[in-house]
Amino acid sequence: MPATSLAFDQCDSVTLILGAGTNFLQDHTKQWLGVHPHAAVTKQVDSAARQGVTELLARHVKDYQSLFRCFFLDVGTTAPDLLAKTTLARLEDYLKNQTADPNLEALFCQFGRHLLISCSRPGSLPANLQGVWNDSNEPAWAGDYHSNINLKMNYWPAEPTNLAECHQPFIDYVTSIREVSAKNTRRKYAKVRGWTVQTMNNSCGVSFWKWNPPGSAWYAQHLWEHFAFGRDQAYLRKTAYPVLREVCQFWDDHLKRRPDGTLVTPDGWSPEHGPAEEGVTYDHEIVYDLFTNAIEAADVLGDDKEFRDRIAGLRDKLLKPKIGRWGQLQEWEADKDNPKDDHRHVSHLFALYPGRQITRATTPELAEAARVSLQARGDKSTGWSRAWKINFWARLWDGDHAYAMLRSLLNVVRETKTIYGERGAGVYPNLFDSHPPFQIDGNFGATAGYCEMLVQSHTGRIHLLPALPKAWPTGKVTGLRARGGFEVDMSWEDGRLTQAVIHSKSGLPCRVVCGDKNWELNTTVGKSYPLAFVQGVSPRSVK
Repeated sequence: MPATSLAFDQCDSVTLILGAGTNFLQDHTKQWLGVHPHAAVTKQVDSAARQGVTELLARHVKDYQSLFRCFFLDVGTTAPDLLAKTTLARLEDYLKNQTADPNLEALFCQFGRHLLISCSRPGSLPANLQGVWNDSNEPAWAGDYHSNINLKMNYWPAEPTNLAECHQPFIDYVTSIREVSAKNTRRKYAKVRGWTVQTMNNSCGVSFWKWNPPGSAWYAQHLWEHFAFGRDQAYLRKTAYPVLREVCQFWDDHLKRRPDGTLVTPDGWSPEHGPAEEGVTYDHEIVYDLFTNAIEAADVLGDDKEFRDRIAGLRDKLLKPKIGRWGQLQEWEADKDNPKDDHRHVSHLFALYPGRQITRATTPELAEAARVSLQARGDKSTGWSRAWKINFWARLWDGDHAYAMLRSLLNVVRETKTIYGERGAGVYPNLFDSHPPFQIDGNFGATAGYCEMLVQSHTGRIHLLPALPKAWPTGKVTGLRARGGFEVDMSWEDGRLTQAVIHSKSGLPCRVVCGDKNWELNTTVGKSYPLAFVQGVSPRSVK
């Protein structure tokens, strides 16, 4: 028998306590190396052995539920006979018979939260393309941190679904690679301050395959969003604002000045689609978002006015989104979009989601152009692309189309042959996003989509039920977070909001909207504010 084998004889049960560790240290000044993990792992295993299985399980459940129970979603009741079936049988019913299964839909939302809780905790590395469920030493896409959308999509649900702690590994990762990335950036772009990244990245800041100049600006959005939801000014000053400032400096140096004063990106690419050229819409939307977040951060902190005003001036001169000949939002500066193009990436709609430059309320013409582009690109695509489109349609206040995208994502598949075609899109029987072999961002993006259907807060107000689908006439959500430091509990019946409570964590003023109903609240930290209305409010009354 090999020395690595264990044999058990004449026993009723066996308990194995396993520990694992690494000498990886998230600190480039120490060459990413810490102490040998043997002593720490031995201590953990010994401690676990003294506690026993029952106590360990109880501790695990308590730890997990401390995060999981912060958010609750109910979008209707599933028939008891359907609930009794296996998940696979329910998925097959859902697809083939168009069965109503609201419990399955709520489960899929919470499954995304389960994955994030399980693979991204403070002190860990951020979730990569397969989370901690990679089973290969040669995983697809190297199991990397893809900077064009995938890594960011992993963290879209963190703040709204009350998992801000799980956002921390991504924030720590971004701050840990700043200096390494700055050196890499200067090798590519001479005489620039700040930093950016290429498309494929690892935990040590090694960056390769195709430069993605807006990548660091999209990273920075997440540092801003962590503040926007939590309103921790100490964090903003120490962690988020320095990154925002550095990345703004990169763009101050990197943008091309045209004779008419317009600023454009000189080497853009609309991932993973089309030619590399200047004036790409995706680039400008992300830079606009970066500049907007940096301006608001400086306003909150009340200093760095000279830099703040410079960035505001740059933002004013950025090339603006354009509407093309067939009513579409142009993907490139030139009007050359093909209305028959169904590419999986819809990068030029960043300004709709997760950005905030395009909204139904403030830029209705651009929002309509985004809708035209989205319709042309089509609903059939990869799993993660369908998840992104849930969020797009929700931001356009079209809950029924967002719901249709959700249903299409819950298409059960059993094979992994096709990556970019319709056959490969959906979920496996265990609910993993099936982008072959497995890509976790489709799960996370979908969970974020539920939030956008129920609450939106990116325009300076809390919009309740902005994209409620007809398929969810009755439901309830608690613990759904909104920007400004607020949490929302609400319920609805027959498609009308019947109860809502705003919990203030920041003490900031709050404007709440549902349909044509508005509430203006002056709040106090720790106080809760039930909204007053009679016989419910229709969220569709202004549509």
